[in-house]
Amino acid sequence: MTAPSHIAFVTSLPVALLAASLAGQASVDTAATLRTADTAAHTWLALVDKGEIAKSWDEGALVLQLGVTETKWEQLVRSARAPFEPFGARHQIMARYTTDPPNAPPGQYVLLQYQTDVSGGRHVVETVVPTLDGKRGWRVSGYFIRLEQ
Repeated sequence: MTAPSHIAFVTSLPVALLAASLAGQASVDTAATLRTADTAAHTWLALVDKGEIAKSWDEGALVLQLGVTETKWEQLVRSARAPFEPFGARHQIMARYTTDPPNAPPGQYVLLQYQTDVSGGRHVVETVVPTLDGKRGWRVSGYFIRLEQ
């Protein structure tokens, strides 16, 4: 059985629409914002990589928690990642900042994409969307995986 080339979007933010809205915006707001969001994304991805999916929901942004239950989140993430396990090295291939993504509340968001080594010598593109979540700081609001073509 071969893995599908697209894995279902695993969050409340439609990344395809978000990516389209970002196309006309500046690629960075500030280097510090992108670095901080990237650090938050890596911290969150480390939880997912260790199989701590419930904790990744707990540590996610409020918009993620309001969009999907913890139980459903665990099912979606495990299902999306299973064909590619284990996940290896990540290399950032894109970072973009926006304050007004579609279908999400206004705020500060960073769209991050990583090329990630996975089983069988393959690569996936992981899209992680941190948002500035009030006093909680940068938290992940969206996650998407697709097999690199």
